[in-house]
Formats: sequence, structure tokens, C-alpha cells
Amino acid sequence: MTQLELTVLGIIQKKPSHAYNVEKEIVEKGIRDRIKIGFSTIYSTLKKLEKNGLLESHFKPQENLPGRRVYSITFKGRQQFLEEIKKALSQPQPEASLFETGLRFGDVLDRHEMKEALSLYDSELSRLIQAKVKELTSIDNPSAIERAMLSRPLSLWQAERKWTRELLALL
Repeated sequence: MTQLELTVLGIIQKKPSHAYNVEKEIVEKGIRDRIKIGFSTIYSTLKKLEKNGLLESHFKPQENLPGRRVYSITFKGRQQFLEEIKKALSQPQPEASLFETGLRFGDVLDRHEMKEALSLYDSELSRLIQAKVKELTSIDNPSAIERAMLSRPLSLWQAERKWTRELLALL
């Protein structure tokens, strides 16, 4: 199951929703910052999940507005969602990234260009770290999960910045 499919199932398993509410939740929770999700992709994902028996839908008319298709999770969908969440939380996943591709083929750059690019990367990591620290300290009484969702990227970026600086020192 893709990360997008799991995200859509996760949103709908909380309460039946139409595509616009799924989109709204993605924006409000900052999910789009971590996963590339286009609005049209949400529609195709909903249809695919329904076709696979993980969601079901019904058409809900609205007064003076176009009707909307409301999706809810099926028993099969809930079972698969639970299995996928357990798997996601128990198995570290390699994250292929554009950065890794750049690093793999970075030997096409001369030493100065490589150091310049990595220095810019280091600067961007520093900016992200500062923004996340500000965000983390601005929330009053976050739940343990909210705190974890905010502090995980911070910890990863700090480790990445340390690694980047070690690499820069070698060049």
C-alpha cells in the first residue's frame, strides 16, 4: 500500500468524508509537506481504494449545492489499514531521495561545486531546524503523538546536518 493510500484510509477511518474534507485534513495536518499529494490524486486514490473494497461510498445531495460522494472505510479496509500501520511502525523504511541521487552522481561536479552545493544544503537544514524549533515551542500542551510528529523531523534534520558537516570536512 502506498503512503498516499494509507494516508487517505487513515483520514477516512476517523470519520466518513468526501474528497474536499480529505484535502482539508491533509492541508491542516501538514501532510502535504511530507508527501506529494495533488488534489486530483486524492480523487483517483479514493476511487482505487473503493474499487479494491477498502472504501465504500454513497452520494449525498446538498441543498442549493452540488451533491458529494461520501466515503467510509469497510471492514476489509480497516483490517488492512491496521496491518499496514503496524508494519509502518515496526519496520524502518529506506527513503530514496533526490539528494541521494545527487550525491550518487555528484562526481560530475568539481570539488568547489560539490562543497558549494553541500553548504547550501547545510544552510537549508539549519533553516528547517530553526523553523521546526519555533513551531515546536509555539504549541501549548501537545499530546505525546503531536510532539513526536513535530520532533521527529527535527531529530532527523539535526542528524543530517551533523552528517553533512562531517562530509564537508572531508572534501
